[in-house]
Amino acid sequence: MNAEEILEKARTSATPPHGWIVLPLSRVKVGFGIAGWCLGGLLGFGLFYIAARAVIPFNFQHGTVIAVCTTLLLAILLFIGIGSVWMIIQDTHRLLKAEKHIIVITPEHFVKQEGEKIVTVPLTHVRYVTAKGTPPPDRTVPKGPVIAQMPTAGERFSSLFMGQAVTREGSSNLRRRRRTPMSLAFVDARTEDEVIVVTDGAYGDPFMIAALLKQYAASVA
Repeated sequence: MNAEEILEKARTSATPPHGWIVLPLSRVKVGFGIAGWCLGGLLGFGLFYIAARAVIPFNFQHGTVIAVCTTLLLAILLFIGIGSVWMIIQDTHRLLKAEKHIIVITPEHFVKQEGEKIVTVPLTHVRYVTAKGTPPPDRTVPKGPVIAQMPTAGERFSSLFMGQAVTREGSSNLRRRRRTPMSLAFVDARTEDEVIVVTDGAYGDPFMIAALLKQYAASVA
């Protein structure tokens, strides 16, 4: 069965064939993403307008250093606005053609359609499945002395007024969330090229998808 046949069967079947994992694009998640990028665009362009009115032409008449710093600040704000608009266009395009965005994992193949582009890789050639971002919370029982991992009385008092971000656990969670964007990829052993599976949560939890892909790839290794 070739990639086109796999995709057609995945779309038209009321329930996936036995052993198949079908991950369509979530319109709701993409919609929320567009809303977030709209907010980013408003903030970027809004702050650019406010800053430009406040610093032009004064900052450009008082030395090169101030002018360069001002230009960099304005460029960053403008980049945020333009970048947000670009992402809105990209996500809107995905939303309008959601039926052409789907991931299918069969017992033998990984298949992904993204618009007109179709990627198919036999599971026997899937290597180094790597998910990045914030993994699901670890609910395993902690090892070692539990008392050492509990917040101190001062941290508990501070968290009542300033939130959990001021505690060691809260700040650690915040650093983990900011560490890296969410993505999932693997290496196609035939060409040693990296295959991007997802770059956001629009198809589901990347760590869940990674676990399933590793399981299926290991079963045919």
